[in-house]
Amino acid sequence: MDDLMTRLRRVLNYKVSIEALIELAMWLAIPHLLIGLTWAFFHAEAVLQLQNRLDQVLPAGAEVAAYVLAALLWPVLLLLPPLCVA
Repeated sequence: MDDLMTRLRRVLNYKVSIEALIELAMWLAIPHLLIGLTWAFFHAEAVLQLQNRLDQVLPAGAEVAAYVLAALLWPVLLLLPPLCVA
């Protein structure tokens, strides 16, 4: 147990720059966006529901905004029932 705590302390004491954290976030964003764009492509009905909601707020560009939102928020749209989006 002490060995585990020692290793954990060593890992947590490692200093990481803000630059490295931003780079890590950008590398992690690439697969998230690729999965999201693929999900949005194959779930056009969810994108259409988002587009219908966005037409009231953003008449010009609602199609693009709905596709971008679906690509960014695909985990939420995957977990929520379709009734919550409509």
